[in-house]
Amino acid sequence: MAGTSYSLALLHNASFGQHACFRHAGFLETLLEDVIMMRLRFFLPVLGLASLSLLAAACGDDDDTTGEGGAGPGGAGGDAAVTPGNAGQGGEVSPAGGACASDGTGTVVIEVTGLPDGVAPDVTLAGAHDYNLIEAGPLEGAEAGTYAVTAARVFDADPLVRTVFDATVTAPSFCLADGDSHTVKVDYVAIPSSNKLWMTSDMDAELAAYSSAAIAETGITDASVAIDGPGSTSIAFDRDGNLWAVGPTVGDDLIARFKAADLGESGTRTPDVHFQVPEISCSPAVRNIAFDADGNLWLSGCAGIHRIASADLTGTDDKVADVVLDGLTDNDGLAFDKDGNLWVGGGAKLLRYDAARLGSSDSDPADLSLTITAALGNKAIKADVMAFDKAGNLWGIDEGGNFVFELAGTALAQTGDKPVKAEHSFVVDVQALPLNPAFDDENNLWVSLVSGTFGGFSAAQLSATKDTGAPVAPAILITSDSVGAGLPIAFFPAPEGLPLYHSLPEP
Repeated sequence: MAGTSYSLALLHNASFGQHACFRHAGFLETLLEDVIMMRLRFFLPVLGLASLSLLAAACGDDDDTTGEGGAGPGGAGGDAAVTPGNAGQGGEVSPAGGACASDGTGTVVIEVTGLPDGVAPDVTLAGAHDYNLIEAGPLEGAEAGTYAVTAARVFDADPLVRTVFDATVTAPSFCLADGDSHTVKVDYVAIPSSNKLWMTSDMDAELAAYSSAAIAETGITDASVAIDGPGSTSIAFDRDGNLWAVGPTVGDDLIARFKAADLGESGTRTPDVHFQVPEISCSPAVRNIAFDADGNLWLSGCAGIHRIASADLTGTDDKVADVVLDGLTDNDGLAFDKDGNLWVGGGAKLLRYDAARLGSSDSDPADLSLTITAALGNKAIKADVMAFDKAGNLWGIDEGGNFVFELAGTALAQTGDKPVKAEHSFVVDVQALPLNPAFDDENNLWVSLVSGTFGGFSAAQLSATKDTGAPVAPAILITSDSVGAGLPIAFFPAPEGLPLYHSLPEP
């Protein structure tokens, strides 16, 4: 496929307090401050292959603003930067095998493949010099020296759940010699677990996924992907799109991780990370799991709340919790708010443990205990499981009472033992609700229902309903033979603005 050339903007400043030169074909002049690396970003849609040539010249004495080159990543005296995930694909290269010469000019071409029309790449070129863009369109004459190319994840604009594209940069670090033309290839690939609603299935194939297109409107459908592998009461995603699940039976490992790369098609999958936590010897050992903002995995079960440190979430050896919250009974759902506070449901009261105390074990009472009543009337309801919306309001599920309810963010900032009235609450017109609700990118709140059904309540329904007596049906209702009832739901990526570890862009 023929390449396409785009106009580029090259930005660079080697040190704080100095100004970088920036001109764009005589029509744009901007002064940039406090930029450490020269950054090259592509903001135009790409179809298939994009070939981008760069021409730059150092800021001369005739410029009003100048900057001096510095020893940043890949610069003089520094190590060449390598894109995460591409270590070993290429380091600093020089024609003579020695230091990279900075005399002369050459051409840099970056080829981008794998992105659909309408999705722009996000690529950075970092060097050790200040640069002045001297013309638009395909350019040549980049100043010689050491460079490094990195590529960030990008995503489409799907209204329900986005597709995330991850990049591999071939030989990201290089030396550009005088007269050379150097090409760097950036290949984007969709992360297979993205663009789907995931849930445990209560079937022989324990995990089921439905593409965004399959859940866009009410209908009957089979799972788009069915995975035969251990997964039961709770699932959660990490930032790479790997799916973490609670083992379904006593004979299975307590926690299992399925690589994102293995989740694109149906079939039998073996977890690449799986482990036991021997200190949790009662049953049910774990009811729910959740990641905090630092990637630590929290487990809610019969022995209280346990934290497995992010650095320990590898391999197949037994794990020991580095933080334990004791003195809890009937704890079930877990959720973190934007301030890093931990919320625990399942008992008669909804509990908040402040972020400042979560670095060490203790058995002290929660910082806030809420007794909840419905929005209308005085009916007592409880939060078995919960999810936060973008505005910081907490949405809970009372499984026993068939209630969905909202607690306004202002009510969550209290301390002590307090009563609180739901801002909104309604009864669902079925007999079973999920272990974990989840919001999609359009602010629909998804729950599983009676066996073989799950659905999404629209943002309009959630904001308008206060009647505790009139049952409400989801705006989108999906019927499927691939799933049972009372099952957790999760999306990758989580919507921007939600206090979830796997939100994109990151919170």
